[in-house]
Amino acid sequence: MKNVLFTLLAAGLLSGAALAAPIKLQTIPVTLEPSARLLTLNDAGIAKAFPSAAGRPDAVFLTEDRKVSVAFEWRDARLTPAQVPDLVTQFPAVIRAQVPNIKTLRASTVQIGGQPWAQFVFTTPGQGDDLRRELLMTSAQGRLLVVTIAGNVKDYSRNETLIRGLTNSVRVG
Repeated sequence: MKNVLFTLLAAGLLSGAALAAPIKLQTIPVTLEPSARLLTLNDAGIAKAFPSAAGRPDAVFLTEDRKVSVAFEWRDARLTPAQVPDLVTQFPAVIRAQVPNIKTLRASTVQIGGQPWAQFVFTTPGQGDDLRRELLMTSAQGRLLVVTIAGNVKDYSRNETLIRGLTNSVRVG
């Protein structure tokens, strides 16, 4: 991932730092307040980083050090707000089946912007540091909205305040 991000930067596929004012994401029903310390991957950068259209996020933010990404994906799968807590009990088995060598996995329900979200935080072995992934899932207009936070454990720890500020500002609707 590090080489891909470097290539994207070299190709000029990042837009300037986002302003710390609320913005509406173009293709999904989300408003958020990105910090001026976050970079936004533009459409060309997203297509380059995620060459397969299947699973390609709609929006991606990067920390200034380009070590932690926050990707937003609005999937076609149906999900109602009442079904969000069910994900907490059902989805860990899916994660374990699809992700090899999981070291830790925590599942819970959290409130963000007055809305329930299923939260899954898991680590896997990495070179020099464990990889940390966090999936946040909720219902957006009856469809599944997924926010994926990805980075190494140490890089996430250094950027946690910035990342939490972004995720806590998310409003669906």
